[in-house]
Amino acid sequence: MIQQIAKLARMLERNKKSYFFSLVIFGVLSSSVSIVTSLLVSTILDALNEKDMNAVVVLCLQFLLVIVALCTLTPLAQYWFGKSVKTAMNSMRLRVFRHMELLPVSYHENNHSGDSLSRITNDLQTMEKAFSGQALMLVSLIASGGISAAVMFYMDWRFAIAMIALGFVSTYVNTRYAKPLRKISADIQEQTSVQLEQLSNLVAGTQVSRTFQMVEGVNGKYKETTGKLALLSMLRSKKSAYLSGTNFLLLWINNGGAFIIGAFMMLNGQISIGNLLGVILLLENVTSLFRNLGMFWSDLQTSLAGADRVFELLDADAEPDRYDVPLPEKRSESANSGGMIEFNDVSFAYLQAKKTLDRLNLRVERGQMVALVGPSGGGKSTIMKILLGFYRSDSGEITVDGRSFADYTLQELRDKMAYVQQEPYLFEGTIASNIRYGKMDATDDEVMDAARAAFAHDFIMEQPEGYNTLVGERGARLSGGQKQRIAIARAILKNAPILLLDEATSALDTDSELAVQRGIERLMEGKTTIAIAHRLSTIEKADSIVVIEGGTVAEQGSHEELLASGGIYNHLHQTQLTS
Repeated sequence: MIQQIAKLARMLERNKKSYFFSLVIFGVLSSSVSIVTSLLVSTILDALNEKDMNAVVVLCLQFLLVIVALCTLTPLAQYWFGKSVKTAMNSMRLRVFRHMELLPVSYHENNHSGDSLSRITNDLQTMEKAFSGQALMLVSLIASGGISAAVMFYMDWRFAIAMIALGFVSTYVNTRYAKPLRKISADIQEQTSVQLEQLSNLVAGTQVSRTFQMVEGVNGKYKETTGKLALLSMLRSKKSAYLSGTNFLLLWINNGGAFIIGAFMMLNGQISIGNLLGVILLLENVTSLFRNLGMFWSDLQTSLAGADRVFELLDADAEPDRYDVPLPEKRSESANSGGMIEFNDVSFAYLQAKKTLDRLNLRVERGQMVALVGPSGGGKSTIMKILLGFYRSDSGEITVDGRSFADYTLQELRDKMAYVQQEPYLFEGTIASNIRYGKMDATDDEVMDAARAAFAHDFIMEQPEGYNTLVGERGARLSGGQKQRIAIARAILKNAPILLLDEATSALDTDSELAVQRGIERLMEGKTTIAIAHRLSTIEKADSIVVIEGGTVAEQGSHEELLASGGIYNHLHQTQLTS
């Protein structure tokens, strides 16, 4: 646990000094009122007992000045502390968000988006409590308990020792509850993440769940998760209730012991009435230290459980700046012969048991249009993912524009490529802003020129606010063909030398497909293009058609050559003609 607390402290980074200084100042000031009150009662009672009215007046004036100072400084310290916490947490949220942006595609494909959202929202919010309420509680308890103990020793050290010994019993009892509470809190954080995953699935898949009558099943899973979460929360409440009841009992034992011991000491003339009441009042601060350390310990377990999940996210390896050559670098003789893209004996596996690409050899000449076809699962999309740097090949060599893959940073590689997916992703915002993602500093005229080239300008101008029309979440306010043409306009605006098309027209109706196909033809002008296609009619004019099966090139040639060969491509073509 010490390591986790040290990790939390390191998360503060440059805000560390401001945070800890304001924490100590505010903690000490907020705990001073009870100490000042105890000293006031003790000294005034002794002065009254001696009938020294001058001393009473002087003491009252002195304490009045102290109270005025505390009333002035405490709110300022509170504001400073609150500002430090929010500044530090804002910095942490940005750090976690930046790290999430840098995580490789493989991380996001292997982890549910709801889990990632839970870590950056619920878990960070839970972790914030450690920096705000829990840290302040600890400092206030230590300050009030420590100063009170010191004053008690000054008033009567024998009485102080007896009372502090009783306090240690409370501390021991509270630490016994720490481990089970930590385990329950970790389980609650985990179930909260699962609950958010299910909510995310509900929102994203609402049409599917209703179409396939899955509502009851979805509700059942959510009900099960919510039930588990409720049971865990009740179990934590039960443990906390046991802890509170034990602490309450120990509180009365401490207070009862204080009155009994104090009464005997006062009867024997070993302590004055002022010191007795002062010690008893200060005792509450000391016993509160021991009693509330247990509460602090319990709450800290919850925060650390949330922090663990945030640390797991931050410990996940970010995407590297570039990929090293997987085997000792061996430049192919054709690396500088004019080929734009070349795969030489490239192998890759998502899982060790089965290779997705198996010693693949593929060459795409500059300015050529190459179509990838073949059975599903053959490795077509994987080729694009590796080209985009989403995954690193396990072996073999890849060259782009005559240079080894390892010579490029991933940013340089992606600058050379424009990618149009089967289901284009549009961000919340306007049509213009979505096109402008292809070139962030593009002028309005450049955005409109790209839209015209993608045959999107006319339908955009028919929208209520033209280019300033909001597209909705994931482009929900636009049709599939409209979203695809905006994605093509974005790619045209980027003007990258390599174009990757992943079944860009397979999910469209005939009219939309014709409009999108015209945009794609305009987009391909002067580009080196690799296109994945299921509809073979869309790639008949390709310079070269490559059949990918079992992670390797099974056939390659023009449309006419492959039909004449009577192989896999011919079979696929005949199947589509008769379907």
